Order: sequence, then structure tokens, then C-alpha cells
Amino acid sequence: MRQPTIQLFLLLIFALPVAAQSSKIHISAPSKSLSWFPIHLTREKGFYRDAGLDVDYVIMKPQVAMQALIAGDVGYTTALGSTIRAAFRGVPLRVVMTIADKPLFALIGRPGITSVDDLKNKMLGISSFGASTDTYARALLRRFKLTPNQDVKIIALGGGMNRIAAMEAGAVDAALIEAPYNVMLERKGFRKILFVGDLIPSPLAGFGTRVEKIQKQSDEVQRLVRATLRGIQYAKSNKQETVRSIMKWTDLDQALAQGSYEMAVSSWSSSGAASAQGLQIAMEEIRAEFKLDAAPDAAKAFDWTFVQK
Repeated sequence: MRQPTIQLFLLLIFALPVAAQSSKIHISAPSKSLSWFPIHLTREKGFYRDAGLDVDYVIMKPQVAMQALIAGDVGYTTALGSTIRAAFRGVPLRVVMTIADKPLFALIGRPGITSVDDLKNKMLGISSFGASTDTYARALLRRFKLTPNQDVKIIALGGGMNRIAAMEAGAVDAALIEAPYNVMLERKGFRKILFVGDLIPSPLAGFGTRVEKIQKQSDEVQRLVRATLRGIQYAKSNKQETVRSIMKWTDLDQALAQGSYEMAVSSWSSSGAASAQGLQIAMEEIRAEFKLDAAPDAAKAFDWTFVQK
């Protein structure tokens, strides 16, 4: 038998660690929210590791997240609102998957605020300008014939705990706030006026990435999407374990975590693609925001190739 050459021996030695390595992926998110909690659960259960991925996430303001995504400092962002708007402004970005099919935002008001109409000449708190809370706040006000920053002043306050503090201090009259923070405010005696997802069921969270990554690293995108869909199905099928994970992740007690789960689970997408109605609503909001004559083509911002395979 011929002895293997030195070159082949070295090739085998150095190829083994490479094959064992996982692709390192950084994902940005605007805040810790149950809208993208399945990413955390997927990582916790080892589903990303099973797919050969080493996934980590970092909390960034949407504007910073967009800059990091475009520069390649992060591979993906969960901030779909910012991704969609950037794509329609000509930035080469696409949404490749939705995790939350509808916004997990509740409009919470101080005592005395019982309807959206009561917000006239009042102040409404959001996370930051350009974020999904900003987009949905403006869309919500327009639906009730109120002009943003004319009839209702919109104030950027930061993450969920900042909005809670502002509500407690009386700095704003109402806030658009996501789970689990809305549940915290309700426990403190504030009033839920409405759930935004009931009125505007358009996609909220998922994966936005660069067109370049789609073209050059399609296998990575596919593995990320498949593993996350596995995590979503696990979350939907294993309530008690998912609630325990939420408790640990958010430092909530069981009642709060369970209430948050009940609100969030119906929004988590089983297919990874936005519904036709959700896309239509999202495009109508873009048309109104960009002052277009007609709703734009969703294909300029969404690529469902990976969820359809």
C-alpha cells in the first residue's frame, strides 16, 4: 500500500478543525423583546449549534444597527421596519424571514386616557425615531385621523424600561410599548388602550440582511432560517418550558411571563413569511410615509427564497 503523501497528511490535519468550526453570526436587535425571543430560545436549545452556527445577538438602537449591518459589523438585524425603509431608499438590504407576523405593541395610557382620541394635544412615548415603535405610532395616529407631531407629540425615550420610567414620572401621557413591558405597566395601574397587532397586522421582527450576503453566503442564510423556524415550532409546542425560558431571560415572575407568552405566541410565524394581508398593510404604510402614488413592490424589500425551500 502506498503511504499518504506529506501534503495529503497535512491537508487532513488542517481540514478537521475547519470542518468542526461553526459559522459565527452576530444579530442586532433594537431592544430585548418577545417579538424576536425565538432567536434566544433557538440558541438556548442548541438548534443553531446543530446547524453549524455560532449565533450571538447585541442590543443596538435601530439607526446604529442599520449602520452596523451595512458596514458588515453584524450579519443580520431583527429591526424589520428599519430594514424595509432602507431597502426602499435604495440600500441593498432585504428581509429574508419574519419571526413576528404582527406587532407586539400595546398602547398604554396613564389614568384618564381611555382612547386614542384622548391623546390629542398629549405626548406619546416611543423607543426611537425610525424604529418600529415610531412607524406604528404614526400609523396608529393616522388611522384615528390624528396628525403625528401636530395633534400628538411623539417623544423618543429609549428601551422598554425607559418608557416605563417616563410613564411613572408623568413625562408622557401614553407609550407604545412591547411585551413584557406593557404587562409591567398594567400591573402598575396604567391602562391598555389597545393592542396594535389587532389593527395593523404587519410583520414586525425577523431577519434583515445585506443583498451581498444573500448572494455570497446563501447556505448560511438558509441554515439560520431553518434553525429559527425549528425554534419557533418548539416555542409553540412547549409552553411551560418556553415560559420558564422567558422568566429567566426577562427576570419576570411566572404570572407575567405566562401572560407575555400568551400574547406573543400567536404572533410568531410558523412559515417565516409574512401573510399577504400583512405585506399589503406594510406596503400601504410605506406608500403613505413616502408619499407615493401607489403601494411599492414588496419584492424590493423582501426575499422569501429561504423560507420557501
